[in-house]
Amino acid sequence: MVYMDNAATTKPYKSVMETYMNTGDDYYFNTASIHTKGREAARLLEAARAQVKGLIGLEEYDCIFTSGATESNNLAIQGIIEKKKRSGTTILVSEIEHPSIMNTLEAMKEEVRVKYIRTTAGGMIDLAHLEELIDEDVIFVTIMAVNNIIGSVQPIQEVARLLEGHPKAHFHVDATQAVGKIQMDYRGVDSISFSSHKFHGIKGIGALLSRDGGKLSPIIYGGGHEYGKRSGTVNLPGAVAMARAMRISGEAMKENTARLSRYNEQVQDKVRNLKSIHIHPGGVPHILNISFIGAQGEVVVNALGKRGIMVSTTSACASKLRKLNETLSAIGSSKEKIEGSIRISFGNMTAQAEVDQLCDALGAVYEEIKEVLE
Repeated sequence: MVYMDNAATTKPYKSVMETYMNTGDDYYFNTASIHTKGREAARLLEAARAQVKGLIGLEEYDCIFTSGATESNNLAIQGIIEKKKRSGTTILVSEIEHPSIMNTLEAMKEEVRVKYIRTTAGGMIDLAHLEELIDEDVIFVTIMAVNNIIGSVQPIQEVARLLEGHPKAHFHVDATQAVGKIQMDYRGVDSISFSSHKFHGIKGIGALLSRDGGKLSPIIYGGGHEYGKRSGTVNLPGAVAMARAMRISGEAMKENTARLSRYNEQVQDKVRNLKSIHIHPGGVPHILNISFIGAQGEVVVNALGKRGIMVSTTSACASKLRKLNETLSAIGSSKEKIEGSIRISFGNMTAQAEVDQLCDALGAVYEEIKEVLE
């Protein structure tokens, strides 16, 4: 089996799994307990929290551990808007956000007014349009760091500078496809969300980093864990394992970026001259989106699957929804290109031999279905 769906989830490092198991075995205590062992567990939790903040370069921020980026996005959106909606109701969001952003805002449409920032053909937000949309009623701006469908990298620092003159507007960044994969400067951002399982950590743990966690209203109530913002017994083994996964991924980032860039280019070279194959604009090396124009993406995914190659159509969180992908629509792709698109995503464990197999399989699938292609 050749796994090429790393944007959906990654295989945990063995050492991360060992850390998770060892922490769960040795520190199974509740971090909120006041007995000696509870305090030991709490100290380990704070060490993991400090490491996570340090690895992202935001030591002065609050770090709230969550179950993952979806919960972190919900906490940021609902928690901030609840506090700010008395001073404004306008939310600015890019057209190419993850469903955990879009669907949360959709559920709040009776409370707020959502305006969408246009997207360029290259998959970037239109900064000029963002500047046009900003006014004194804007209380929240959310733009992902790296798009999960095509891998375009958004101009986060430019947005942060643009918002300096609008202190009422909270700037949130979903960094799920960026943390542990590319270097990015998050200074000036008010909150950042991410998930451990996207960078070879375990599932069920993530975080929200906030410049001022005190401004958040909780969306989960209970015993007051995580500064009273996210109640529920903290997943200590997950937090410790996530910190380790971040450290390992960060240490190998330069080498992995160079290697995955070669893989990405190799696949593009394989399909570039094939009739009716379209390569969508990209950005990061670990995501590549291509279309078999005239075919259905599901057909291509299944044909590759029969050859032992695992890829996806859109994001795993939305791949079962029967609608055209928002990101590809936003960049102006035709209906045929959207319907025929597949996402190939590499990980830090992807090997050269696997990429060679992928290229052979893409060629074989093309030959198999080329009669139906435009």
